[in-house]
Amino acid sequence: MRTLEARLLVATSAFLAEGIQWNAEQGRLWWTDIHGRLLLSCDADGGDLRSLALPERLTAFAFGEGGLVLAAFASGLFVLDPANGARRRLTTYEPDRPQTRLNDGRCDPAGAFVVGGMDEVDLAPVSSVVRFDGAAETTLVTGIAIANAIAFPEGGAAMYLADSPTRTIWRYDRDPETGALGEREVFARVPEGEGVPDGACIDAAGALWNARFDGGRVERLLPDGTPDIRVRLPVSKVSCCCFGGEDLDRLYITTAREGMTPDAYAREPLAGGIFVCDLAGEGIRGLPERRFGGALSLEG
Repeated sequence: MRTLEARLLVATSAFLAEGIQWNAEQGRLWWTDIHGRLLLSCDADGGDLRSLALPERLTAFAFGEGGLVLAAFASGLFVLDPANGARRRLTTYEPDRPQTRLNDGRCDPAGAFVVGGMDEVDLAPVSSVVRFDGAAETTLVTGIAIANAIAFPEGGAAMYLADSPTRTIWRYDRDPETGALGEREVFARVPEGEGVPDGACIDAAGALWNARFDGGRVERLLPDGTPDIRVRLPVSKVSCCCFGGEDLDRLYITTAREGMTPDAYAREPLAGGIFVCDLAGEGIRGLPERRFGGALSLEG
């Protein structure tokens, strides 16, 4: 396995940076600090940092029409204006389970938003993954403790999903027309001592790049599950990744300092920062981030 090194892009000291994605039209990188209740962005080189304070924890999001965002807040899906923070509720997530919240999400090839939840109290497998197309919400998977690594290769015939406490990434057969899921198989298992699977993205060759929380790395897994490249970071809590930059040949990576003691943070002073690994020399490029295909409006 080849090993590459990531470098610091932005020293944000986030509690839990997540949901990172590249907006090619704006030429900006966007992410959320979940527990800090912030939506942040910067240019490709980490400059022009901007942040928006939010009334609730934002966990994942997708850009849609008119610059509006389909936002997965802890309590459900909202339309969000990233310019001023105005928002409108669309759904309420698992209202009968107050211990769960939304977590990881991404648009599928049809432009629907697929997002999964987590049990914050007991890490019990009681949460779910849902698909929202703008008109209706459909439950895809149940019995999840912490949904992560939701990703879709080109063509839409598969979906990846990790349940982090199990250290397992699954690959589901998927109907590209309806989004319905079929049989699943184990795509990869994370060995003990190497963290747990967190956020992920897909490159143009169909390989999955998976962040390893408490593992200090992002790993590239080939379409057959074979580990191929390891990107090392100087911090342990690696949470999510995306491709960006003009040529989609940069891997941007979020990290966290959630749960760190003062001593641990002193040993990892860059924890919570945003990192980047340049992959142009490797001949690797990512896929453009998909946009939400449903109608978005702040008018109820």
